Amino acid sequence: MNKARLFFIVFTAVLALVLGISPAMAQKQKPILIGFMGNLSAPFSLSAQAAAKLAVEEINEDGGILGREVKLISEDTKGEIPKGIEVYKKLVMHKRVDAVVVAEKVEMAVAGMQIGAELFREFPHVMFSTIGSGDSIWHHVRDDYERFKFGFQTYYFVSSHYLEILGGQILPDFFKNKVGATKIAIIYEDMDWTKPLRQGLPGVFPSLGEIYKSKGLDVVYEQTISLDQKVFSTLFEDIAESGAEVIDGVVGYIDQASFIKQWAQSSARDIPWFFWGGLAGMPMAWDMTGGMIAGGSIGSSFVRVPITEKTIPFMDNMTEKYKVGPIFGSHTTYDTLFGYKKALEQAGETGDVEKIIKQLENVRETAVLGTIGWDPKNHYNIPYPEYITPIVQWQDAQMVPVLPENIATGKFMQPEELRK
Repeated sequence: MNKARLFFIVFTAVLALVLGISPAMAQKQKPILIGFMGNLSAPFSLSAQAAAKLAVEEINEDGGILGREVKLISEDTKGEIPKGIEVYKKLVMHKRVDAVVVAEKVEMAVAGMQIGAELFREFPHVMFSTIGSGDSIWHHVRDDYERFKFGFQTYYFVSSHYLEILGGQILPDFFKNKVGATKIAIIYEDMDWTKPLRQGLPGVFPSLGEIYKSKGLDVVYEQTISLDQKVFSTLFEDIAESGAEVIDGVVGYIDQASFIKQWAQSSARDIPWFFWGGLAGMPMAWDMTGGMIAGGSIGSSFVRVPITEKTIPFMDNMTEKYKVGPIFGSHTTYDTLFGYKKALEQAGETGDVEKIIKQLENVRETAVLGTIGWDPKNHYNIPYPEYITPIVQWQDAQMVPVLPENIATGKFMQPEELRK
């Protein structure tokens, strides 16, 4: 036990004697501290931060958690792993937070899990990764539960779900039955989260291309591109020559504005595309591309459709109160904090982290995008159809939901039709 912790215990006991309250009551009056860490110069982390602030505000307006106020402590990682490790230590060791929200790339969350495992025994806490989608996070829990059980992953899909659900179920249906395409060109960005999709998971899943082939789709072109790439003209010429009928863009971080503008002026301009995430799923994409995005599709949670009773109020409150639109990572951050609240209430206390972890493994709570909850063995978010990301197509300056059917507000149209 270090000196700071010993001092805190003695101080609490003395305070209890002076004020005539029990140590347990003194503990109860302390706020629940939630640490938020992200790249606060990046739109996705800023949106997630606003969502965390909104959740904390609403929780406190409703009486807090078990009668305790909730406070949010935000720290900037600047997108740098060494800085992120420093921030994680600060939040856990010095700020003494009860939970850490990592609203950034998967590599940052993995680094957090590593340092968190070293600190957990002396500084019990839980960690939530609300943006990272790579499998490295939940693999830690699966492979060494006792060491990494404090870590939970809340993004829409983990990479293996991308293969099993998005690549294996949703997109084959979308490409064949909505787009009318069976010949696919796949473009991957060179990042950690796309590795399982490019290479497969040995002994678990084949690659995305192989999955498509098993679903009756003909992969006529595959290419991996760098995040630094700005010129795509040769890429589009090769895709057009391949005979592809749709472009599957396994991307989220490339320069999508440049990609889209060059696509719209290339010989591949009549070949529709689907992106897995990023700028194309945000309202500003229309203006940023001068409307050239028309005909493109993407999985986007930035559409005004009532997936649950929480969806529309969340979107309106984010925009009204924080002047920030909800983009990827914001919904999952907001939903995570309400899932955490539910787990604490089910545990009936806030001090026993082991008990809280067990409740997190069983919690199910109505969320913005469906139902929030975590797999009891692997600690990833319960995926589609429990947690939903609509597929939308850009039509007349609007993102129109075209899948799933129960929330669709329009039908898919070919790019050439939309340019008339």
